[in-house]
Amino acid sequence: MMMKIISMMSINLLIIIILLIMMMILNYKKFNWEKNSPYECGFNPSSKFRLPFSLHFFLISLLFLIFDIEISILIPLIMSFNYNLINQWFISIFFISFMLLLSIFYEWNKKLLMWIS
Repeated sequence: MMMKIISMMSINLLIIIILLIMMMILNYKKFNWEKNSPYECGFNPSSKFRLPFSLHFFLISLLFLIFDIEISILIPLIMSFNYNLINQWFISIFFISFMLLLSIFYEWNKKLLMWIS
């Protein structure tokens, strides 16, 4: 039984390797500057430099994403409230809330929440 499984796995591995080698040999690649550029809108870029990126806006959006995920975690937790497991429920709610408060205080301390600095 074990020998049969090993032989089937080795045949599958051999087929995968053959297909990968065929893909590399038969691959037709034509270099095109527009297709290999990071712009995906279909227009040619006016310059080769990237546009300025607001790191502060990115951090605010990450903060929003974290609190959005927090809501999606807390709502099912509230819906699954069970009187038999009330201690575990309170511990999990406390832990999640504590971690979020700790992160918001850290960001407040680093002055990441101020839009204009």
